[in-house]
Amino acid sequence: MSSSLFVKGMKQIFPVAAAGIVDGLVFGILARQAGLGVTEAMLFSLLVNAGSSQFAAVGLISQGIVGWPILVSTLLLNARHLLYGLSLGPKFRGTSPWKLALMGGWLNDETYALKATYLANGAKPSLSYFAGASAADYLIWNISTFAGAWFGTVFTQTEAYGLDFAFVATFLGFLAVNLVSSFHVKVAGCAAVVACAGYALGGATVAIIAGTLTAVAIGAVSGER
Repeated sequence: MSSSLFVKGMKQIFPVAAAGIVDGLVFGILARQAGLGVTEAMLFSLLVNAGSSQFAAVGLISQGIVGWPILVSTLLLNARHLLYGLSLGPKFRGTSPWKLALMGGWLNDETYALKATYLANGAKPSLSYFAGASAADYLIWNISTFAGAWFGTVFTQTEAYGLDFAFVATFLGFLAVNLVSSFHVKVAGCAAVVACAGYALGGATVAIIAGTLTAVAIGAVSGER
């Protein structure tokens, strides 16, 4: 493993991961308000490592909903990670399964955005670079969750501080830096319209799935990239 590329990955993910500090704090706070302990909140971030599904699960728990609805919503929300893996996987043919499994466990929205951009700029696939980026992102997310969970009983109204918008703002940032052509703008616009319709019909989970599938379908049938 190249130490220089590992460090490079850590440095380049830091602006994105640092923007997620507020997300981790808010998640920790909401987890405590939903009745979870510090250990339970930490296990969410340590084992799931997917912000959107964690927020969805905590939202359901806070409403007294447990069991299969949480499992189904998490499965549907995280289905997009399969697309991330299918996008990056062909670049690593010949890599041992255990390394791919480790990469998959650390693959989320933030790390995929960086890794896809890294490869799109012509860089060679590098496990060292990806490991550095993923390790830094994972560490920051879990430290932020711990801090939020530890002080979670102090803050009772996250909306009053605008903290509930932090997660949305992070994804808007990802979108903005990837709108590099008119085709990307068109895909984003179509996905947004379908997602809004999905939200009106079935809520946030339907919105995310519908918007994601729309973008994937357009990319699959179009010759543009």
